[in-house]
Amino acid sequence: MADDRTTVTELATALGMTGHTTLREAIRARPGVLQLKPNEWASLEDICSSGSWAAVAETAFGNGVYFASHTDGLNGRAAQRIEWSGGRRIPGDRPVPADLVVDHVYMVSCKYLSAILHNTAPAHVFIDGLAVTSQSRGINWFQEVAPEAHEALYCRTVEVLGLSGMSESPVAQSQEQRARLRTALKELATPGLPDGLGLEYERLIDQVSRASARRWEAQLGDRGQQERLLWRLLRIYSSTYFILGNDNRRTMKLRVVTPWEWQQSYKFVSFEVDAAGRGQPRVDWCATYRHLASGRRRHVRGHVEIRWSHRPFQGSPEAKIYLDTPHEDVPGYLDLDGRADTPLYEQQSLIDCP
Repeated sequence: MADDRTTVTELATALGMTGHTTLREAIRARPGVLQLKPNEWASLEDICSSGSWAAVAETAFGNGVYFASHTDGLNGRAAQRIEWSGGRRIPGDRPVPADLVVDHVYMVSCKYLSAILHNTAPAHVFIDGLAVTSQSRGINWFQEVAPEAHEALYCRTVEVLGLSGMSESPVAQSQEQRARLRTALKELATPGLPDGLGLEYERLIDQVSRASARRWEAQLGDRGQQERLLWRLLRIYSSTYFILGNDNRRTMKLRVVTPWEWQQSYKFVSFEVDAAGRGQPRVDWCATYRHLASGRRRHVRGHVEIRWSHRPFQGSPEAKIYLDTPHEDVPGYLDLDGRADTPLYEQQSLIDCP
């Protein structure tokens, strides 16, 4: 189920495409082109009436209005049908990350104050390279790549918390033992681990970061495989789609190109990874490419954070893949504003050439 911010930003974006003048007017009208259930309309009204997300809701509504007017979007007409994913997982091997599907054609991803590209299992990143098929998602990554450091931290945690009768390994815990550990961790003054475990945790961070980087580097393959990995990281798929949202600096109104278009504008050069554990296990990634119109080499950067998905030692860790390069500077993310003073304008011009 989508949280309040996700709900209001995605639905406000959708309502901006319905032809109404204001967000309040659109909510009051409950336009039938937006496929919502009565309880979803009621929830949206409650969130908006609270005022907590008023500013971002207005930004989202404005983005929807912009998309409805843009020639690459609805070109001045109101939407006839808008389907909302509602935070549900879209079926399919590699679905376009669309929160909204407009008139069965336009797919829109709503990105409001988020730089996360993927949230998946670490093994799916470092072994599978985000490929569709995966046999490794059930692996406890901390235990897989740094078993001694993982078990040492677990044993010290159990000792400091004063728990008895516990398993010697975090992956061998029974359901009852895991529940006892979870309860003890919840009672700490600050979330996370007990005080006094800095050395053990730093050791885990270092070993997981280094081992993850080595595993990923070993799986990169040739230049063609690395280029496909970059497309998967950046969510560049076989269908074009749009990103509407904002970051900490500006609103975002982007079209994401297809791999075919990408290769008309850029030449892939290399993909590099580097262990960079700071505060938690982390691997940085950097792709180098050449912009064909200018001949310049450029970079797109991000990082992967490996963390417990809930509290420490409660199930398998997760990997969050972040984009560190601003969205408007990412190769293949084309600014719908088309301003001549940005690199993206050059990219758009190149793609438009015969």
